[in-house]
Formats: sequence, structure tokens, C-alpha cells
Amino acid sequence: MIKTSISFDEGILEENVKYSIGTNDGKEFRRVVYKGTKLLNGKPMMVFITEDEEQLTVNPSFHTYTLTNKEQ
Repeated sequence: MIKTSISFDEGILEENVKYSIGTNDGKEFRRVVYKGTKLLNGKPMMVFITEDEEQLTVNPSFHTYTLTNKEQ
């Protein structure tokens, strides 16, 4: 069978793990839990949950860095 889509996702983020992430506009979000991806207009977006139980959705194009939080 011919594969019709190619995924370049190397799985660098693990679900239900706490991270601090930064975006290219200088914003930093600390201690957010990665929940996976959702599609917005056909493009995958990274979904996180904050400590206040709010959803944070980040466009991978604007994602700059990820730090793994040791406290698990």
C-alpha cells in the first residue's frame, strides 16, 4: 500500500509530561502539561493544559524551545 502522507513528527514531546515552553515572540509558559495535538484548518497544533486547568494551544511554527520539568 502506498502511504499518502509523510509525518515528520519525531515525538519529542510526551503526553502528560510537564514542560516549560517558549514562543518566538518571547513569551514563556511554565509548568504546562502536554496533552497532544489537534487540527486547526488541517494543521496540527500542540495542546497543553496550564496549572489553572486552562487549555493552551501553540502553533508549532511559533514554538522556539521546550524545557522538561523535573518535578513529576
